[in-house]
Amino acid sequence: MTLICFPDEDFINLMRTKDIIVTLCKAIILCLVLSFPACKKESPAIRIGMTLWPGYEFIYLAHQKGFFKEAGVEIQLFDFVSLSDSRRAFERGQIDIVTGTIVELMIVRENSYKSPQAFYVTDFSNGADVILGRKPIQSIPDLIGKRVGVEPASLDLLTLNLALQQNQIDVSEVILVPMAQNDMKDRFEQQEVDAICTYPPTSVKVLNTGDANILFNSSQIPGYIVDVLMADELFIDVRIEDLAKIIQCIDRAIQYTKDHPDEALDIMAKHEQISVMELQEAYEGMSVEALNTQIQYFAPNGQLVKASETAFEILRETDVIQRNIPINELINQGPVTMALSNVN
Repeated sequence: MTLICFPDEDFINLMRTKDIIVTLCKAIILCLVLSFPACKKESPAIRIGMTLWPGYEFIYLAHQKGFFKEAGVEIQLFDFVSLSDSRRAFERGQIDIVTGTIVELMIVRENSYKSPQAFYVTDFSNGADVILGRKPIQSIPDLIGKRVGVEPASLDLLTLNLALQQNQIDVSEVILVPMAQNDMKDRFEQQEVDAICTYPPTSVKVLNTGDANILFNSSQIPGYIVDVLMADELFIDVRIEDLAKIIQCIDRAIQYTKDHPDEALDIMAKHEQISVMELQEAYEGMSVEALNTQIQYFAPNGQLVKASETAFEILRETDVIQRNIPINELINQGPVTMALSNVN
């Protein structure tokens, strides 16, 4: 004989309660799934870190004129006093995009968990980056045995090494004194160093004192000091549409400056803390790259690649970088391509 047991009323109620809970959980999950697309549209603001350098000022101008807001992308701008400070903020994840040179790009790749990529060329320095020597120092060979102020792990290393190479001088023949860009003017005036590697606005302020000579400038190494916007590879993939909009807004700011020079230059000069005339002189020492010129630099044999290869060789020789870095992994033309395709 088979014994058949029927559950008592308490057990039945318990099971019913369990079924209700399961049903509620499913309903909650379904609501979350259905609401996810709407949440996805509310992307967080993109945090951009920039240092004072005329080539980056079109980002500031675009922000001040509301171009980013009009394009439907929320931006937060953060000013940094040096390339090293902005680079560290990027490495720590405190900002999403950072302005810098290809040197900073490689150092981030070397020293952090990130996979940074250059996705836009802001400018090529063509005279604006300089090595200044205290009078009566007049030439690069005069720096042998002298103290040269450089910002550690930055563009300064590239500028100085290229200048020394042109004069058949080894970097060991000068005394490197590490310092931040915002300290260079004071330490130069206090005679802690005999020369400094610098750029506007610091270079403008030092030259205005009348105590310095230009020993070298980036026009002597055309195309090798490149300023870029960089972001982590994953961030570029996820926010590529917004990055394309950012590029278009920067290009709009460049055109706005051509159409309304008095207003635009005044806004940017105040941010740089120099006069409009000094800002104009700085722009004469660089090539600002509009959107329609961008794609050529990202080509396999483009100037961005050539400049990166040269920078990599110097950073390896000076032991700033220890491991091999494939140059093609440092460059991403996706946002520029999308920006160009979306131009009306």
